[in-house]
Amino acid sequence: MTNRPENISPARFSVAIIGGGFTGTTLAAQLLRCAGSSLSVVVVEKSASVGRGLAYGTKSKSLLLNVRARNMSAFADDPQHFLRWAQANYDSTTGPGSFLPREVYGRYVEALLNEASSSNDRRLQWIKDETTGLSPTGDSAVEIELRSGKRLLADRVVMAVGNFPPANPLAGLHTGKVSRYCRDPWSAEAFEGVENLKTILLIGSGLTSVDLAIQLRAHRFRGTIHVLSRRGLLPRWHKAVDAGPPFWNESSPKNTRGLLRLVREQVRQGQEQGVEWQSVFDSLRPLVGQIWQSLPPQERRRFLRHVRPYWEVHRHRAATEIARIIENELARRRLQLHAGRITDYQEKDHKVNVTYLARHTGEEHRLSVDRVINCTGPETDCRRLQDPLITSLLVRGLARPDPLFLGLDVSSHGALIDRDGAVSRRLYAVGPLRKGDLWESTAVPEIRQQVSKLVEHLVTGSLDERSAHHSSESRLRAENLIATNA
Repeated sequence: MTNRPENISPARFSVAIIGGGFTGTTLAAQLLRCAGSSLSVVVVEKSASVGRGLAYGTKSKSLLLNVRARNMSAFADDPQHFLRWAQANYDSTTGPGSFLPREVYGRYVEALLNEASSSNDRRLQWIKDETTGLSPTGDSAVEIELRSGKRLLADRVVMAVGNFPPANPLAGLHTGKVSRYCRDPWSAEAFEGVENLKTILLIGSGLTSVDLAIQLRAHRFRGTIHVLSRRGLLPRWHKAVDAGPPFWNESSPKNTRGLLRLVREQVRQGQEQGVEWQSVFDSLRPLVGQIWQSLPPQERRRFLRHVRPYWEVHRHRAATEIARIIENELARRRLQLHAGRITDYQEKDHKVNVTYLARHTGEEHRLSVDRVINCTGPETDCRRLQDPLITSLLVRGLARPDPLFLGLDVSSHGALIDRDGAVSRRLYAVGPLRKGDLWESTAVPEIRQQVSKLVEHLVTGSLDERSAHHSSESRLRAENLIATNA
């Protein structure tokens, strides 16, 4: 007689990765690349795509990477990996300074996993499902609860869930229906019928807003695009410059005001020598985590309160080709930028009336538009998320928000810290969830470093605890492989 499905023991894996975007896919690829044959990996991803996530799932050729090809390798120990792949698989004329379509990068990430799993197909499983909860078990494992009702077991679980949807900037402002408001900028509704509209308002002026403006034109929207944010700042653009020499060290100021003066002085000195300001910012990039961790908590809060918007537009820049399009749109007033705080939202007579207080004058202004799209960027405060997994972790006390509510509280290895302050030995986070600890934790150059360090930590930690008598041999083999690939 066969057992009923509910009595079948769940499959058990060495590592379970929650999320199959760039971060989860490259983590899986590196684990297969570095670990011994006893290690097994499962990736749980709710979408149908492999390795693309929200960032690289687009089919549009007009959406470009915001980082040059030379800096987009998935492997920290092989900086030219993506450049070589692009030259061989996309365009042989691709140069180090090229900004390639995001769709191409999505194909690259998928190819990484295919290559890593080609000889390890029995060690990797990819499950299309949604993780709704995690529960430590009594036999040194974690039970993974899936939306389908199925369950899995893993020795270690890594949260690689990427960015969350944006917060709602209209919360508490509107009354009645909101049929002309799109909270998700990448939903099909955001672009539906735009060719028949005359005016659209984008709330937020960061890279998401820039992407939406480009995409609206690609979807044959010919009207006026209004962009409204608190400060009215658009991302700056890249220039063909190399990073300057590092100027920050352990003796540099440990406060926001002092760091701001230091950066401004470096920019001034650079200008005197004919060096672009982009070079100064790029020289800081490898050190941002150290700088952030050197700041006392009150200085981190001061940075977020006063400097963050200006840092964002200088640090997270747009591709040169995209910047030229936006400049042309501004010059022709097809795109209009506004700075202020929204105070009212009303839909009436097939229009949306948005009222805001202008930042510099305090005067009340009203925009009458056909559609409003939220482009404010991802929510980071875990307490506000409508995500079943994050909610479950917080309710069960398995995780807690970081002190600044930028993600989850984690150790130096990315291990989750629970409600009582204990560091988990089984649950880890990588990518945007570590923003509170590292600040820069959303772009490929930073995430690939996290992935590399986490792989080394997991592999050398003897993942397959069920085969403890093989642990010494497995650890030695893994360490040798890591040393070879470093």
